[in-house]
Amino acid sequence: MLNICVLTPNSVAAEGIEQLTEGSGVFKLVFKRPPEPVHEIIRAIRTESPVLVLLDVADWVRVEPLAVHIKSTNEHPVLIGFAPSWTPSEEHQFAEAGIRDMLRDPFSAQELEAVAYEALHRDRPVSNNNILAFLPAKAGGGCSTVALNTAAALANTLSKKVLLVDADRRSGVLSILLNLGDRPGLSDALQGAPELTLLEWRRMCHRVLGLDVLAANPLRPGPLPSWSDFYQLLRFLQNQYDYVFFDLPELVNQATAEIVRSARAIFIVCTPEVPSLRMASQRSLELRNCEIPSEKIHIVLNRWERGGLKVQDVEKTLNHPVFAALPNDYRQVKKAILESRVVSQESAFANSCQLFAQQVSGLSGPSHDRFTFALLKKLWSHGSG
Repeated sequence: MLNICVLTPNSVAAEGIEQLTEGSGVFKLVFKRPPEPVHEIIRAIRTESPVLVLLDVADWVRVEPLAVHIKSTNEHPVLIGFAPSWTPSEEHQFAEAGIRDMLRDPFSAQELEAVAYEALHRDRPVSNNNILAFLPAKAGGGCSTVALNTAAALANTLSKKVLLVDADRRSGVLSILLNLGDRPGLSDALQGAPELTLLEWRRMCHRVLGLDVLAANPLRPGPLPSWSDFYQLLRFLQNQYDYVFFDLPELVNQATAEIVRSARAIFIVCTPEVPSLRMASQRSLELRNCEIPSEKIHIVLNRWERGGLKVQDVEKTLNHPVFAALPNDYRQVKKAILESRVVSQESAFANSCQLFAQQVSGLSGPSHDRFTFALLKKLWSHGSG
């Protein structure tokens, strides 16, 4: 959840804001108090590290010095002002003091969340340009195997620092593939994201096969995450790795939409079979309907066999180019799964994953298009339908 503080002389307003944040699943109120004295508030901000500061600007002359001080702190929290009303001239003064977003008091939890979403993604965006999302067209298509072997190839063959995250909190496929033990993982990282340290992170990750793996533990799925949980995890990770791979469940929801929004590329993994290809079209349509640029969406054809369906026919069926075609090497893949490792480097599948990893590392730069909060809701509605 997002750590937030409220600064207002109005105790009724403070209590009201505390109540609407309690059940939101997005915000955690770390402190509320009057906007004076300034030095005590700055000390509290440094101690509690809120990412959002809600400042009552109804008496602007009184709180302007505080806004200026908050803007200059090393913590750089995002300032959001609130008041019953304000003039265009006052709004200009607010902006000069670092308050670019306003809420009309009283406001709802939904209004607060919408403004917070826009402000955070504008002022504190996720800056890692090498976040890659793998999305199965349908279950059983080998998406996790593709993500694992491609991530390992990128880490070992190209000597990159890579993290692979199992973003399906209820399945834990990577835990099964790699026979990982029962330890803190995805749900713990999401819940602890606001205060994560490198030491805690090392406890949650598995170091295997030359890369870091953050596994999901279906025995401990934790509470349903929100977009803010993934946002803060991505912010923590952005300077830790060269590449961050996410192995997603087939349906994008409101929480995992944050991953999709931040990803440089989304790979829909399908197989050359009619049900899988139709579902790949559906997944692609869902993403495009939510205004994800088509150049970010890529098709990966898994278990492809020469003599079977031609790649050109797949592209014609999907009305979308195939980014990579990985051969059906059932014996080698099965053996790797049984031995909890990546596929042997001698196999055709492993060689294709290495080529795929080289393609991934050479993708064009990220799209700078930003989602609106309404678009996030739209994506959630498509994913949960």
